[in-house]
Amino acid sequence: MAKNEIDAGGDDRRHDPRFVVNLPAHVTIRGDRVLCKLVDISLHGALVETAGPVHVGDKVSLDLPNIGPTIATVLRITPTHMAMVFPGAVVISSLIPKE
Repeated sequence: MAKNEIDAGGDDRRHDPRFVVNLPAHVTIRGDRVLCKLVDISLHGALVETAGPVHVGDKVSLDLPNIGPTIATVLRITPTHMAMVFPGAVVISSLIPKE
């Protein structure tokens, strides 16, 4: 998935910058805790690599390293990835490497 995804109409659907992090994490789906890889994150959403059993619209809990569990809604799924949106902004400074 590209850093700034473009939809079929050519408009950038993202409003917040995304940061590539590639960190191990866990997502809880219907009560089952599943290992995943946090691919990228923004203030209002994330992309994780996981093959957990999930559907668009499901509520999940993403356990972010150094932040803790964060509730999210699944927006999009592929066989290997899940995109999600957070109900509010998430402080992600502890995930982003300092330059």
